[in-house]
Amino acid sequence: MSKVVIFFLIFILVMGMLGRLRAPKIKNPFKRKTVKSTVKCEKCGRYNLAGEECACEKKS
Repeated sequence: MSKVVIFFLIFILVMGMLGRLRAPKIKNPFKRKTVKSTVKCEKCGRYNLAGEECACEKKS
C-alpha cells in the first residue's frame, strides 16, 4: 500500500515539473508598477497631483 502512495506522489511531482516547463510565462501581478513623475507648480513649488491648476494660479 505504501509503495502505491509513494509512486503516486512521485508521479504527481514529475507531472508538476513537466507542466511548469510547458506553461507560458505569466507576468507577476504583484510586481510594483512604475509611478508617473510628479508635476510641480513652477511658481510656488507645490505638487500638482490631479493635473488641475494650482491655487496660486487661480488667485492671479
